Order: sequence, then structure tokens, then C-alpha cells
Amino acid sequence: MVFNGTFWGQVFAVLAVIIIYFTVRFAKGKASNLPLVGFYSFLLNFIFPPGGWLYCLYWAKRKCV
Repeated sequence: MVFNGTFWGQVFAVLAVIIIYFTVRFAKGKASNLPLVGFYSFLLNFIFPPGGWLYCLYWAKRKCV
């Protein structure tokens, strides 16, 4: 089995961008500081990816205040 690091790195980066987009989209109207939500999502997706997915889920399930 050949492990192609470039391919998997690109897949990882595309998935991270998609999750960041949806996190900011879900947080729109619920958060007072959208750039901070995007920054946190960026950090979580590139440092600890499951944390980024959970953060996206948090904003998706959160009710409007």
C-alpha cells in the first residue's frame, strides 16, 4: 500500500475549510464575534480535527439568544 502524504494533506485541508465554513454559517446570528468563531474553528480543525467537528456541531445545535 502506498501512502501519498500530499493527497491526504489536500483532503484534510479541504475538509477543514468545509467545516470552518459551516461553523461560521451556523454561528451567524448566534455569535456576537464571528471572526473569533472562525479563528477558533480554524485552530481546532488544524490542531485537533475532532474538536473542530464538535465545535461545528455546538454552533449547529445552539439556540438563538
